[in-house]
Amino acid sequence: MQAEHLAARAARARELTGTLAADGVRAVALTMVDNAGVTRVKTVPTSRLEAAARFGVGLSPVFDVFLVNDHITASAEVGGPVGDLRLMPDLDALRPLAAQPGWAWAPTDQYTQEGEPFPSCQRSFARAMVERAAGLGLELSMGFELEWFMARRTSEGISPVHAGPAYSAIVLAEVSDFARDLIVALEDERVEVLQFHPEYATGQLEVSIAPRAPVAAADDDVLLRQTI
Repeated sequence: MQAEHLAARAARARELTGTLAADGVRAVALTMVDNAGVTRVKTVPTSRLEAAARFGVGLSPVFDVFLVNDHITASAEVGGPVGDLRLMPDLDALRPLAAQPGWAWAPTDQYTQEGEPFPSCQRSFARAMVERAAGLGLELSMGFELEWFMARRTSEGISPVHAGPAYSAIVLAEVSDFARDLIVALEDERVEVLQFHPEYATGQLEVSIAPRAPVAAADDDVLLRQTI
């Protein structure tokens, strides 16, 4: 990154810090999604957002070869604990977390210590593919629907939040408080919800969010998962 760009990022971070502090936000979660699909996080106090925007937050390149169970594999091209990366928060994508009062969230890009985009950075790769598509005259847009299983804990143990019928108004009534709170939280986080409904399987729910440019859409999906 050039010095002018870093100075502009620092100025933007100072502006955001004041706004976040006034809104009671005391910490910022900085996330990256690894090659196993796990959202990994580093957090900084809101007062440290400017430093994070200017210098990044350290992350070992070993996370390129982490598995979902936190076991570590090996690769000839990437991975290993030697060296350090810098997680640079995307300040334009930063949003307060409606379901985690006092917190904000921002996705990050991975950079080398020399300030160059790290080759395995998923967001940088996606951005490059968008640019390549644009060079071919293609404008990409995508959205996500997320399905998950949810259970509740009772005196008798853990049980699914519903047992069907699928897509029924009866089940919606059973989960309506959660569904309302989820929709409100997502809208407060500037994630546009298209629809919510109880799905086919026992305890299965689904929410669909609006299409956006690919990187922004992926960011919304990460935020959706965190909010749920």
